Formats: sequence, structure tokens, C-alpha cells
Amino acid sequence: MGIKDKALAFSRKFKLDSHHAIERFGVFFGAFAVTGAIVIGASGASAYQAGRDSLSQTALYTSDFKTSKTNLDGSVDGVYTNKSGNKALVMMHFGPTAQISYNAADYKAFLLGSNTSLKSEPVSTSGVSGSFYAFGSTGYVGVLLNAERPFHRQVLNLTVRANAELTTPGAEQRQSSDKLAGDETFSKYDQWRVFFNPGASGAQKIGALDATTFDPAQAYYEVALKEKETEARNALDQKLVEMRANLTQIRSYTSDLQTTKIDGLFLRPPIVPALIAADKITGFSAAEAKNGISTLSLQTKYVVPGGFDLNWRAGNVYDGYLDAVVPAGQSYAQFFTKKRDENPDPTSQQISGMQWILSDGTSLAKDYQSSDVTMRPLMNIMNNLSQAYQNYSRNKSLYETDLSLDLLRLDVGLRDVQSNSTIRDDMGFLTALH
Repeated sequence: MGIKDKALAFSRKFKLDSHHAIERFGVFFGAFAVTGAIVIGASGASAYQAGRDSLSQTALYTSDFKTSKTNLDGSVDGVYTNKSGNKALVMMHFGPTAQISYNAADYKAFLLGSNTSLKSEPVSTSGVSGSFYAFGSTGYVGVLLNAERPFHRQVLNLTVRANAELTTPGAEQRQSSDKLAGDETFSKYDQWRVFFNPGASGAQKIGALDATTFDPAQAYYEVALKEKETEARNALDQKLVEMRANLTQIRSYTSDLQTTKIDGLFLRPPIVPALIAADKITGFSAAEAKNGISTLSLQTKYVVPGGFDLNWRAGNVYDGYLDAVVPAGQSYAQFFTKKRDENPDPTSQQISGMQWILSDGTSLAKDYQSSDVTMRPLMNIMNNLSQAYQNYSRNKSLYETDLSLDLLRLDVGLRDVQSNSTIRDDMGFLTALH
């Protein structure tokens, strides 16, 4: 029997030939139905698994928010937990010019559970209590949740209500915010909502939540300042690398003064401004050090006006730098004011006014033209050395003023949190639906 005959016999046996159209339709329909059921079932299983993965890994579902009545923009920095997983801090902040209350007593919160579609349901973790922190006048606020046992993997719906409205929005703004909120309380009260999952693996752990007593300053440092501190320290370190290269150029061009002569004439070394004359950069860069840790340091006898003699590598913002740089008996506010009012750095002008004297007592800059071809080698050395001094002067000024101040400002912000943070931790702060 050939292949064609076998195919016809198969069709007649299973009623798939032209004389059994109805039966053939039933078979095909059944096949499609089974296939569809398999596809739908696989999709459902995939969606279910995706939901479980989201609950397992995703800690934050809201990255920013807007207050419902005053229309202020805010951001959620993250969800932070302790090692045991029964404490969670939701850290948020407003812009530096936002008019919010810095008094924690002006806030209260409501906590609901949510499914993966963000529809409300009871909180599955039992015994959840909460407190509210306003971190000084920094614009940072946080809700700290404590549970009897580790948080379940569940999306939580946190609504924070501000009882004090410090700005007056227009009606159009209120209407827009109401629609987005989808809750009539958002038109009655000034509040915002965030969704997060403290039981997820994506929640970051910070030391402040493992301490016996919660320290707002430590939490603020770990969440808001530590990364900025690293950036500021890296900028200082990079500037030291540039300054060391400038000093290497200066030494090289100074050596050229002794070896470059034109018809017996040579340039005498110029008088270098005291602010940079004895400066040295010691230590190794990260690229040179065997352990990859930079040890570069500026050794100087003079600090530029308005600058800071800051040994930043030996400390950190949390331990504080200000006590080491502010004179005894003077507040840091007074200290910064005096630094701001110091005279401008004269080094750049001193370099521009350097006397470039030749061995015969004449002035290369005044007695010769830049177009004089015979003197070009000496002119090049003068220009190169002068530019190297200017580059070092500019970099040293940036190092001791702007870049050092960036680090000290972080210290000032931390002191604000240490001195002015407020807390609301009474039973009336948080209402949780279990």
C-alpha cells in the first residue's frame, strides 16, 4: 500500500474524508479547544508566577507622588528594612522649596493591604504599628512601621495625611488631584499615597533599623547622604590627581629653564606665589595603590582665602567634620559667614604678574616680542610654566573651596536633622486595616 492509500485509509477510519464533514469539524474544533485551553492555562500560570515573582522581589511600586490639595511634588527614596524583616521605613522627600510642615504632629497615616492589581484588601501582617518622622527642615519625611513578626510579602497601601496646609492651591489643581486619587478623602484632606512591599527581597537593609533605638540622623545619613558623600569624596580625590599632574608639569618646565638657552641667555626661575610655592601631593591614587584605595593628600602651608583646611579622608559626614575645622567658641554659622567674606584669592593675578627675567637682566615678557623667532624656545617655556601655575592655582582653589564645601554642607544638613527632627509615635498616628 502506497503513502496515498495509507492517507485515505486513515481519513476514512477517523471520519476525516469528504463524506464525514460534520465529524471532521468536531475533531478540528475539539483540537482547537484543547489547544486554546492549554494556551490559556499556560498564560494564567505565567501571569500567576509573574505575580508571585513581583511579590517576592519588588519592594517599591511608587516612585513619586503629588499631594492632593496643595499639589506638591514628592519622591519616594525607597523601602528600607532591618535584618529581621519586622521593621520597615518608607523614606520620602519634597523639593527644597516645598512649603510643608516640619512638625511630625501635623501628619497621620492609614495603612491598607493591596493585591498585585493595587486593589485594597486587609493587611496580612499582624500587629503593625507606625510612627512619623520629619527630618529637620530638609524636606525629608518617613513612616516607620513595626510588626510583631517579619512582614508578609504583600503590597501595602499607605496614605499620609497632612493636617496643616501651608499653601493654597487653585480649584483647577484640586480637581485634577481628586481625579487621580480616586478617593473622596483626597478632595477633603491634603494627602498622598504610596504602594510598597516591605516583605520583598528588593527592600534595602540599613543599620539604623537594627539599632535598639531608632536614630533619625543615622537613617537620614544612610538613605540621603551616604551616596552624596561618596560623590563628594570622589570629586575631591579626582581633583588631587589633577593637582598632582599640575605639579609634575611645573617641575618639568622648571627644569627646562636650566637647560634651554638662546645664544647663552636663559630664563631665571620666577618668584612663585607663597600660596602654592611649597605645596606637595603625597600618597598614591586608587589606580596606583595595591589595594585600590587612594591615599592622595595635599600638603600645604597656605589655604586659599575662603577655603577650608579639611582632612576629609580621615573622617566621614556621620561622625562630623565641622568640629575639626570650626574654631573653638565660634558657631559653624559664624564660621561660614567669615569664610564667605574673606578677600578673593590673589594667586591668579600674582601668576599673571610674574617677572620673567633673563640671565642678562632683561625681561623676556617686556623687552622681546612674542613674534621674535629667535626667542621662541624661551617664550614657550615661559608660557607653559605660567599656564601650569595657573592650572594648579585654579584646581587648588576649587579643591579647598567648592569641593570641600560640598562635603561640609552635608555635615550641616545632618546637624539640622540631629537638632530639629520631630516624631509622632502615638497610637493615633496610624490606622491599619487588618
